[in-house]
Amino acid sequence: MNISAYSMTFITSEVEAVRSFYDRFFDTWYPFDCGWYVLMRLGKTPDAPELGFMEPRDGAQSFSTGGMLNLIVADVDEMHRRMSAAGETVVIPLADNPWGDRGFGVLDPAGVIVYCHKEIPPSDEFRQFIQRSPTDRRGA
Repeated sequence: MNISAYSMTFITSEVEAVRSFYDRFFDTWYPFDCGWYVLMRLGKTPDAPELGFMEPRDGAQSFSTGGMLNLIVADVDEMHRRMSAAGETVVIPLADNPWGDRGFGVLDPAGVIVYCHKEIPPSDEFRQFIQRSPTDRRGA
């Protein structure tokens, strides 16, 4: 199965606060925006990742905690500096992790952990679990 794009939608009563959060840090644009539902792209290219945020409708409940959005960023240290300076709530401290990333996590206004990271070489302990392609069977 080939997946050519992905989109996640989070239900939240904080659509405007979420929009402001992502606009400040992720160069967003909106292929669809009707106010209570926004589909945003994180970047200006046609293949940029998409996220949807929707106000509760027809019994849908708000999303709160229990989720994490993972974003690979070009300069994780600069992103951490910008978000910390803006007063965002850092819930995962900036660190080099043995599984092969340098990253940190902040909470967005909907309660989603946004984990920003870049790849670094993994420790020997974790190298066995990494698959670089669908046919790479290490760790299987």
